[in-house]
Amino acid sequence: MKSSDEHLSPGEKVYPLKFLCDYVMQRREELTNYETQDLKEAIQIMQHLERLVGRIDAECSGGKAQVPREALLAARKDLVEMHDAVERHRRQLTKKGLIFEDMSHMLKQAEPLIHRMVFYDSLVNAYNRYFYVSYSTEMFHSSKEHGGLSLAFFDIDNFKQYNTDFGHETGDLVLQLVCDLIQRKLQWTEGLYLIRMGGDEFVILDEGVMDYAAFLRLLSDIRQSIVDDRSIHGRAVSISMGVANAAKDGAESTWDLYRLADARLYRAKNLGKNRVVDTGDETKEPVGAAALASSSDEKEAENGVLL
Repeated sequence: MKSSDEHLSPGEKVYPLKFLCDYVMQRREELTNYETQDLKEAIQIMQHLERLVGRIDAECSGGKAQVPREALLAARKDLVEMHDAVERHRRQLTKKGLIFEDMSHMLKQAEPLIHRMVFYDSLVNAYNRYFYVSYSTEMFHSSKEHGGLSLAFFDIDNFKQYNTDFGHETGDLVLQLVCDLIQRKLQWTEGLYLIRMGGDEFVILDEGVMDYAAFLRLLSDIRQSIVDDRSIHGRAVSISMGVANAAKDGAESTWDLYRLADARLYRAKNLGKNRVVDTGDETKEPVGAAALASSSDEKEAENGVLL
């Protein structure tokens, strides 16, 4: 059974990778300093070579037919030393270039891992509240040209009772089963996001991938599929959902949208649970809701439990 990491802050989640990145950046700074020193030495070598050539030039232009043997030997020695120094620096710079390349590659590989550690809930394999806080405003504005951002806010009906009656492992299993089904319905489509806001509260965002009517049909299908396919210890699992759309509801921010959907979720609960309350019809009861309520009442009566 996987454990949830929602109690961890982003800083706590990425501490191991932050340590790695800090180390890489420190090494990179050190290598940059070494490289700077190598370039300084290379410049000094070139300046020395220019002085040597200038001295030989002076010897020749001074009327001497030949450069003295001592000057040629000294020049040869200096050239050999300079050649060795240049070759040494070339090897060092090549090695440092490879190190830089390796470090850049390492950081590039770490980016998606860092993203997942910060913005994913490992228990249910969905995005977390940090993702919503970080990106929902950007999505709100970018989706204006595509019918506006749609937001569905839902929770699992009577979720607390699963923890109370069967333990928190069963509660975690309910969360995982519901999220697994929803992710399969969403098909990990770009622009559709399942986000765990905390506990058994979730958000589904549509960044304009679907028109609002199609989004509502998808949500209705999700709700019905959970009722049909998911049961724990003989209890049918269901969700209640409130939905809002930025364009249709005139929301001015992602949090306006969130509050509207939250209010409609509350209304869905008051209407008997296991239903979707949306912008167009806040009183519509979905097919199967009455049957599920009746079934739940019977099971509660048998077990002596009021959910």
